Amino acid sequence: MASEAIFLPAAGSVQFAIYPDGYDGARIIARIDEEVLHDRFHAADGESELVSTYDRNADSIDALATARYRENPRVEIRLRSTDFQSGGF
Repeated sequence: MASEAIFLPAAGSVQFAIYPDGYDGARIIARIDEEVLHDRFHAADGESELVSTYDRNADSIDALATARYRENPRVEIRLRSTDFQSGGF
């Protein structure tokens, strides 16, 4: 499936979709902060670079977002730098 990721300048994050129960299940919207993409994944400057960096690292980012969703499906999923410090991601 093609990436659904987009950069949201006002939020300073990349928004993306995860499908915890497969593509026939619910579509959950999540975000990852721009800071994480720069610091953890070494994204270059520019909106398209942030989205490309998400795309290249989608497996690990989506895995963490899915884990957060499973912990509490009622809470917004917004991945921050602290989420990547202790999870081995």
